[in-house]
Amino acid sequence: MILRFTSARERIGAMPFYHRPPADRGPLRPRSPMVPSQATAPPTPAEMAEAVGVGYAVVDLETTGLSPTTDSILEVALVLTDAAGRVERSWSTLIDPGAGVDVGPTRIHGLVAEELSGAPGLDDVADLLVADLAGRAVVAHNARFDVGFLTQALGARGLLDRGARVPRVCTMEWARHFMTTPSRRLTTCCEVAGVEIGRHHNALDDALAAAGLLRHYLEVGRQRGEEPVAWAGALLDAHRFSGWHWDAARAQAGVELLTARTTPGAERARPGSQAS
Repeated sequence: MILRFTSARERIGAMPFYHRPPADRGPLRPRSPMVPSQATAPPTPAEMAEAVGVGYAVVDLETTGLSPTTDSILEVALVLTDAAGRVERSWSTLIDPGAGVDVGPTRIHGLVAEELSGAPGLDDVADLLVADLAGRAVVAHNARFDVGFLTQALGARGLLDRGARVPRVCTMEWARHFMTTPSRRLTTCCEVAGVEIGRHHNALDDALAAAGLLRHYLEVGRQRGEEPVAWAGALLDAHRFSGWHWDAARAQAGVELLTARTTPGAERARPGSQAS
């Protein structure tokens, strides 16, 4: 009897997810991201009629690190737009994380403890933040990061229902649906789309840049005849979302406490560099 031993590769077949594509493959072509809203049927015309006029809240955060559970928010910026992506108003503020908290990588966000001292705490402006997020789809470039921090911070303060999924649009995830780009980094996407960008890791500049990308995506979609918008489900979810809770008086008081940064962020890296 002849025994034949087969390799693991022969038994289970090729494993394409280990295949490394050629380094010179060139820019990736446009594609749609696999986002939760695509897992279900798109909203019907009647459902989308509910969401007519739903706007966007473009957010950017600077933090002490990458973990929503162990790191702290140092700066918040919010850009509110209408349904067409036109900016209605914006604000930003530094956040004092509290005594003894390490501010993290100053070389990245440009913030030091002395500048944060005297700024409002997150408790002071959280109601204002929630009041402005409510009724809008939350937009961010890498929404998983920013919305993750918001979910943790606002949920812990009772301003967001535990377990609630915030309706969101990620300009990073949607980048290759609307344009051809070698990278989904904010700097590269803005360069390709012709969106003006300011200082890197300055929360307001980054939020305005993401708002510019959103506006570009909406215009490209309109030119293609995409109706409703590609992320229609997020708009309907935002219209129906009831997970936000805030105190109107505290929200109004928070306006007076906003403290914008006085120092710039990091220099913008040129597209193709190693900075993100």
